[in-house]
Amino acid sequence: MPRKEARTGPTAGFSLIEAVVAAGLTALIAGFGTLVLPDLVRGLRVASATRELAAVLRLARGRALAAGAAVDVEFDVARATVVVRTAGGARLDERRLPDGVAFVGVPARGRIRFGALGTADNGTLLLGAGRARGRVVVNQRGRVRVT
Repeated sequence: MPRKEARTGPTAGFSLIEAVVAAGLTALIAGFGTLVLPDLVRGLRVASATRELAAVLRLARGRALAAGAAVDVEFDVARATVVVRTAGGARLDERRLPDGVAFVGVPARGRIRFGALGTADNGTLLLGAGRARGRVVVNQRGRVRVT
Protein backbone atom coordinates (compact mmCIF):
# COMPACT_ATOMS: atom_id res chain seq x y z
CA MET A 1 0.00 0.00 0.00
CA PRO A 2 1.48 3.34 -0.99
CA ARG A 3 2.12 5.77 1.71
CA LYS A 4 0.75 9.36 1.59
CA GLU A 5 3.16 12.14 2.18
CA ALA A 6 2.33 14.76 4.81
CA ARG A 7 1.76 18.28 3.51
CA THR A 8 3.95 20.98 4.85
CA GLY A 9 3.22 24.73 5.04
CA PRO A 10 0.02 26.61 5.60
CA THR A 11 -3.16 25.09 4.25
CA ALA A 12 -5.48 28.01 4.93
CA GLY A 13 -5.28 31.71 4.00
CA PHE A 14 -5.15 33.90 0.93
CA SER A 15 -2.74 33.88 -1.91
CA LEU A 16 -1.04 37.10 -2.90
CA ILE A 17 -3.23 37.41 -6.00
CA GLU A 18 -6.42 37.05 -3.94
CA ALA A 19 -5.26 39.71 -1.49
CA VAL A 20 -4.40 42.15 -4.30
CA VAL A 21 -7.78 41.59 -5.99
CA ALA A 22 -9.61 42.14 -2.67
CA ALA A 23 -7.66 45.35 -2.03
CA GLY A 24 -8.41 46.58 -5.55
CA LEU A 25 -12.14 45.92 -5.15
CA THR A 26 -12.14 47.70 -1.81
CA ALA A 27 -10.45 50.74 -3.35
CA LEU A 28 -12.90 50.73 -6.26
CA ILE A 29 -15.94 50.61 -3.96
CA ALA A 30 -14.51 53.32 -1.71
CA GLY A 31 -13.81 55.54 -4.72
CA PHE A 32 -17.34 55.06 -6.03
CA GLY A 33 -18.72 55.92 -2.60
CA THR A 34 -16.83 59.21 -2.47
CA LEU A 35 -18.37 60.17 -5.82
CA VAL A 36 -21.94 59.27 -4.84
CA LEU A 37 -21.95 60.42 -1.22
CA PRO A 38 -21.93 64.21 -1.84
CA ASP A 39 -24.90 63.91 -4.23
CA LEU A 40 -26.73 61.81 -1.67
CA VAL A 41 -26.12 64.37 1.09
CA ARG A 42 -27.25 67.25 -1.15
CA GLY A 43 -30.39 65.31 -2.07
CA LEU A 44 -31.22 64.70 1.58
CA ARG A 45 -30.68 68.38 2.45
CA VAL A 46 -32.97 69.50 -0.37
CA ALA A 47 -35.66 66.98 0.60
CA SER A 48 -35.52 68.10 4.23
CA ALA A 49 -35.59 71.81 3.31
CA THR A 50 -38.52 71.21 0.95
CA ARG A 51 -40.56 69.52 3.68
CA GLU A 52 -39.70 72.28 6.16
CA LEU A 53 -40.69 74.99 3.68
CA ALA A 54 -44.03 73.25 3.10
CA ALA A 55 -44.56 73.12 6.88
CA VAL A 56 -43.83 76.87 7.18
CA LEU A 57 -46.37 77.59 4.43
CA ARG A 58 -49.02 75.39 6.06
CA LEU A 59 -48.41 77.08 9.40
CA ALA A 60 -48.75 80.50 7.79
CA ARG A 61 -52.09 79.44 6.30
CA GLY A 62 -53.22 78.26 9.73
CA ARG A 63 -52.20 81.59 11.26
CA ALA A 64 -54.18 83.47 8.61
CA LEU A 65 -57.25 81.36 9.30
CA ALA A 66 -56.89 81.71 13.08
CA ALA A 67 -56.35 85.48 13.00
CA GLY A 68 -58.90 86.15 10.27
CA ALA A 69 -56.29 88.32 8.53
CA ALA A 70 -53.83 87.94 5.68
CA VAL A 71 -50.36 86.48 6.29
CA ASP A 72 -47.46 86.89 3.85
CA VAL A 73 -44.62 84.44 3.35
CA GLU A 74 -41.68 86.27 1.75
CA PHE A 75 -38.69 84.63 0.07
CA ASP A 76 -35.28 86.34 0.11
CA VAL A 77 -33.25 84.60 -2.58
CA ALA A 78 -29.98 86.40 -1.76
CA ARG A 79 -30.07 85.52 1.95
CA ALA A 80 -31.80 82.13 1.44
CA THR A 81 -34.41 82.98 4.07
CA VAL A 82 -38.17 82.68 4.46
CA VAL A 83 -39.95 85.38 6.49
CA VAL A 84 -43.56 85.10 7.67
CA ARG A 85 -45.30 88.44 8.32
CA THR A 86 -48.75 89.73 9.04
CA ALA A 87 -50.30 91.90 6.33
CA GLY A 88 -49.38 94.88 8.57
CA GLY A 89 -45.69 93.92 8.41
CA ALA A 90 -45.17 92.38 11.87
CA ARG A 91 -42.64 89.55 11.67
CA LEU A 92 -44.00 86.23 12.93
CA ASP A 93 -41.23 83.82 11.93
CA GLU A 94 -37.98 83.64 9.98
CA ARG A 95 -36.19 80.54 8.72
CA ARG A 96 -32.95 80.05 6.84
CA LEU A 97 -32.40 77.34 4.26
CA PRO A 98 -29.72 74.75 5.13
CA ASP A 99 -26.17 75.40 3.94
CA GLY A 100 -25.76 74.56 0.27
CA VAL A 101 -29.51 74.74 -0.47
CA ALA A 102 -30.80 77.74 -2.41
CA PHE A 103 -33.96 79.03 -4.01
CA VAL A 104 -33.88 78.10 -7.70
CA GLY A 105 -37.29 79.58 -8.44
CA VAL A 106 -39.75 81.73 -6.48
CA PRO A 107 -43.02 83.46 -7.45
CA ALA A 108 -42.57 86.71 -9.38
CA ARG A 109 -43.80 88.79 -6.43
CA GLY A 110 -41.29 87.12 -4.11
CA ARG A 111 -44.04 86.13 -1.70
CA ILE A 112 -47.18 84.07 -1.22
CA ARG A 113 -50.10 85.66 0.62
CA PHE A 114 -52.61 83.58 2.54
CA GLY A 115 -55.97 85.30 2.97
CA ALA A 116 -58.26 85.26 6.00
CA LEU A 117 -60.28 82.40 4.47
CA GLY A 118 -57.21 80.26 3.77
CA THR A 119 -57.02 81.12 0.10
CA ALA A 120 -53.64 81.93 -1.37
CA ASP A 121 -51.74 83.31 -4.31
CA ASN A 122 -50.72 80.57 -6.73
CA GLY A 123 -47.04 79.87 -6.46
CA THR A 124 -44.35 77.30 -7.11
CA LEU A 125 -41.11 77.29 -5.18
CA LEU A 126 -38.05 75.40 -6.36
CA LEU A 127 -35.16 74.54 -4.07
CA GLY A 128 -31.87 73.14 -5.28
CA ALA A 129 -28.39 72.00 -4.40
CA GLY A 130 -26.24 70.58 -7.16
CA ARG A 131 -28.47 68.38 -9.30
CA ALA A 132 -30.98 67.78 -6.48
CA ARG A 133 -34.28 69.66 -6.71
CA GLY A 134 -37.34 70.06 -4.52
CA ARG A 135 -40.66 71.66 -5.40
CA VAL A 136 -43.45 73.12 -3.27
CA VAL A 137 -46.69 74.12 -4.98
CA VAL A 138 -49.38 76.34 -3.42
CA ASN A 139 -52.74 76.58 -5.20
CA GLN A 140 -55.50 79.22 -4.96
CA ARG A 141 -57.32 77.31 -2.22
CA GLY A 142 -54.21 77.45 -0.06
CA ARG A 143 -53.32 73.79 -0.45
CA VAL A 144 -49.59 73.19 -0.08
CA ARG A 145 -48.07 70.19 -1.85
CA VAL A 146 -44.54 68.82 -2.10
CA THR A 147 -43.94 67.35 -5.55
